[in-house]
Formats: sequence, structure tokens, C-alpha cells
Amino acid sequence: MKSFFKFILEIFIISLVLGLIIQYVSDNGLKNLKHSRFNDWENIIKGSINSDIIINGSSRGYVGYNAETIGGILNGSCFNLSFNAGGYYLQQSKFDIYSKKNKKPKVIIQNIDLVHFNKNIELPDEAQFIPFINDDVISSFITKYDIKFNYLKYIPLLKYNQNLQLLKTGLMAHFSSSVHKNEKTFNGYCPQERKFKIDYHNLEKLDKNYGKIINKQNIRQLLKEMVDFYCVRLNKNAQVFFIWAPENKLRLDKNFDLERKIIIDELHLIQNKNKNFHFIDMAYDDISNHDEFYYDTFHLNELGANEFSKKVSMEINKFLN
Repeated sequence: MKSFFKFILEIFIISLVLGLIIQYVSDNGLKNLKHSRFNDWENIIKGSINSDIIINGSSRGYVGYNAETIGGILNGSCFNLSFNAGGYYLQQSKFDIYSKKNKKPKVIIQNIDLVHFNKNIELPDEAQFIPFINDDVISSFITKYDIKFNYLKYIPLLKYNQNLQLLKTGLMAHFSSSVHKNEKTFNGYCPQERKFKIDYHNLEKLDKNYGKIINKQNIRQLLKEMVDFYCVRLNKNAQVFFIWAPENKLRLDKNFDLERKIIIDELHLIQNKNKNFHFIDMAYDDISNHDEFYYDTFHLNELGANEFSKKVSMEINKFLN
């Protein structure tokens, strides 16, 4: 009986060690997988980005702002820090994580729109955090949204339990960088080679939410919080640009104008009171009239992102010069 328990213990220890090794190899492969959101997080945590220009936003920022193009025109290093599907507070959290190890940017480009102030109850795209569960900074952040992350880091391979394909990708990436077939990122920007398709469900949801999205008092307070957030974290000469990116023509109607007027008015007041804060409204830019620049009514595709990034950089340059 004693030898039996010894045998079971040995099997357990061997399995534990083997699990830890496999997990380490997969984590390491994902972290170093070039042009991936995993490698972006690795560089954020390591403090190896240190860009002059930082782009913040949710999905519209993530797919709509070409960091390389913007950095080239503005003559500075640029990184797109946008949090895909992440609302206002998630964007702030990501920027704070970035700020712990990276230098303060000289310019902030903050995308803003009608859904900017939505609150995330759940953490979008949890898979992007799997290789970093044992990192204290990331762990402190993600456990606020899901308590399961409190114990996943203690049991080898459990975090890959429902994502075996990701485990496989990580293991392969450890030995070869050519396995990455998913959406690629370039300085945080994720181009979309997709043709336009009308997203009727989003248009219907927008119509239903008109009148509920915006509250003047809340918007005034939230925008004040945004200004205070950046004032505390940036150097006094840093410039912050609130950008309203082009909206597809199918979204541009009387209700849309009424809803966003409160935000627009407040942004103009902020611009008038603060010399380092600027607002550039490109919602009705000519890009809006061309479906070939979008993959749905809310998001620019790669063609549209390239066109928009050139245009918005020229507008920003007018303030910087």
C-alpha cells in the first residue's frame, strides 16, 4: 500500500511538472508571437514601447487608426493602445498599465463616439490575457472582472482548458513565428481586410437606444473625469486630441445629431478652457459616403483606416504646428 501511494505521488509530481513546462512553453510562444495582441501586451508590460504618440479607443480605435501612418506624418513613434470592445474605464485601465513601465507620451489621440462611455460588465476577449495570468499587474486588473482568474494561475494548464487551439498556437509559436494566422496587429493597430456588410442588428440597437445613451449631466461629469485623468498622468505640455472618426452615412441622421450634440458642445467647452485639449470632428468627413471604406456601418476597414489616418494626422498637425 505504501508503494502504491508513492507511485501515485510520483505520477502526480511528474504530471504537475510536465504541465508547468507545457504551460510555460505555450505562454512564452504567445508572448513572443510577433504582430499579435499577446506580443503587444508583452511589450506593454516590459516597458519596451515608449511611444511619443498613443492612440486610445475601443474597437473603432483598434481597427481605424493606423499607428505607422500617423506616426510617420506626425514625425514621432506611435502605438495604438486601443482596447477592442473596451469601454471608457477599460481604456483607462490599459493606459494605466502601460504607464507603469513606459514613458509618458507627448500626444494622446482619444477616439470618442456615442458608445465611448459604455461600461463593460464582462472582460472582452479574455483569451488575450491567458499568457499573463501570473503577472501581478495583469492579475490585479482582470480579477476585478472575473474571480476565476484568482485560482487559474495556480493549476497548470487549467487556463487553457476551454481554448486548446490557443495552447497549440502557443506551443507552435515557441518554435516558429510563422504559425500566426489570426488577426495581426501592427504597433497595436489591427487592419481589417473585409468588404462592407450592413450590420442591421447594430443599427436597430442604436435606434432603440436613442434617448437613453446620453444624459447631459453624466456626459459633463464623464468628460471632466477624462480631462482630469489625462492631466494627472501627462506632462503639462502634452497635447490631447479627442477625435470623432467618420461614421458611415447609414448612421448619420437627425437622431444621431441630436444624441451627439451634448457631447460635441461639451468637447468644444473643454477645448476653449484648456489649451492642451483639442477636438476634431470628422464624423461627417467624405469617407462617410463611401461604403468601400467600411466593413460595417461602425468600423473602417483597412482601406478606410489608411485614408482616415492620413486625414486625421493632417488635422492634428495644424494644432501641433
